[in-house]
Amino acid sequence: MFDFEKVKEKNFFDVINTRKTIRKYTNALPPIEAIKMIADAGRLAPSATNTQNWEFIAIYDEDIKQKMANAVENEFEKLKKFVKSEDDEIKLNGYKYYSMFFNKAPVVFAIVEKKRISTMLGILEKNGMGKEELIRYDNRSSILSMGAAIENMSLCAHALGLGTCWMCAPLVAGKAFNEILSLNQDDKVVTLLTVGYPQESTPARPPKKTIDEVFRIVR
Repeated sequence: MFDFEKVKEKNFFDVINTRKTIRKYTNALPPIEAIKMIADAGRLAPSATNTQNWEFIAIYDEDIKQKMANAVENEFEKLKKFVKSEDDEIKLNGYKYYSMFFNKAPVVFAIVEKKRISTMLGILEKNGMGKEELIRYDNRSSILSMGAAIENMSLCAHALGLGTCWMCAPLVAGKAFNEILSLNQDDKVVTLLTVGYPQESTPARPPKKTIDEVFRIVR
């Protein structure tokens, strides 16, 4: 039985300060209750104009995960045709390696962005602004909403004693993911979030920049 009482005792700042990316997991399956809590944390994130244009799909099914991995493999084989130097091919293979391990995770979330029309861009387009100029005013608010949801989910998973890895590399097969997951044509998988119990020996979190390197005050 999952001990949710222990989770309630965790300090929010401890969760932020100790979270790290986990790529290797035990074979133990996280309980559905914990996975629902993670999805609910995503649901509660802020979104542009409160559109909440997201869907969180928790994939336990091994066959589905393998189909997705096969789709990624196929896309990288296609990409190899565009690579002319041996050095670049080595780099591409390395990128592929870090794109494939999601199918080894006990659970994989597909974070789906539902189509949303920006209020401001809608007004500008209606009043005759062309596509090139519209790009200039596109503040990417929708994808930022997805990022807020994913961060909430990652922190929630860590608070529950689970590890996650936020993955964008597999999205080379995004079109195939739509078919595999039976999504609408206008839907878009923007991230895979792997979830599982971390193996005992996991690498230390890479060093972070100091606050002085990334923060300044304008008075």
